Amino acid sequence: FVVGLPTDKKMVFGPNNYANHERDGVGFNSIAAGFFDNSKEIDAAALDAKFHYDMPFLLEEEKILRAFAQARDMFLYTNRRFVIVDTKGMTGQRVKYKTIPYKHVHGFEFETAGHMDRDAEIYAYTTISHIRSNGIPRSVELLSTKQSILVKHTDIYEIGKIYVDHVLFGEKPKDGEVEPEIEVTF
Repeated sequence: FVVGLPTDKKMVFGPNNYANHERDGVGFNSIAAGFFDNSKEIDAAALDAKFHYDMPFLLEEEKILRAFAQARDMFLYTNRRFVIVDTKGMTGQRVKYKTIPYKHVHGFEFETAGHMDRDAEIYAYTTISHIRSNGIPRSVELLSTKQSILVKHTDIYEIGKIYVDHVLFGEKPKDGEVEPEIEVTF
């Protein structure tokens, strides 16, 4: 995936200090959130600093616009991509980062909360393949995401506007134009 622009600087990927690496064990809040499956909005500015300096995952020109927490997992909306931070295991030592550049999102939908409902859902449909099985017959589908957001403090239409601004009106390569590659060092 190419997330950057030709003007972006080279990025060194990985935590600066492995001692500060995320380790959120399973607690009551994560178990309760697993049952309710809702995201709450969290401070995007603090996470922006964390993912630029403590764990350099974002490009220099990239900025986190909105951030949500669901148990130990996070959903980050940046000005270039959608990032899912999935904390695995009982100790939370293993973390999976899934990044979806907006240019690969070809459709989205959101569903507002009903009368007795306390959350809204937003779905994104991509052109990225999601391999379900390597066996025979091989099953390959297109990746889609779902996020349930508590609507008590968050306007679902603002999240829809992020998708509209970046998916519908974002910069797309012209036909026949080759996208520049950026170098990422591990």
